[in-house]
Amino acid sequence: MNKYIYQLQIVCLDKEQRDRISDLLKAKPTKQMGNTWCLEIEEKENDDYFDFINHFLGLLNDKYEQLEIARITKEDISIWLLYAYNDQCNIEFSPNDLKRLGESGIRFCISCWQS
Repeated sequence: MNKYIYQLQIVCLDKEQRDRISDLLKAKPTKQMGNTWCLEIEEKENDDYFDFINHFLGLLNDKYEQLEIARITKEDISIWLLYAYNDQCNIEFSPNDLKRLGESGIRFCISCWQS
């Protein structure tokens, strides 16, 4: 069964920064990853399409200045697609999503593995 996991990761220095990120984004981390604040959403094969790039960029929209005040820069932020597949790995993105992601200055990371 194919499985998609989407993550918004933000590297932070301490609990105070993690709490500040949660307050600014109005979201609590769903996964503890050392010094990284992580919001993870899992989509299974039969789930409806989830526009994770726009969802995560929407959370960050208009918050970059406030994040910088909290000593968090765009270099500390990344969006991840983790994909477990059975037979073949094919991934497709719309030009508009990639353009918006590129203009945001946020890193986009993809990790695929055969399950």
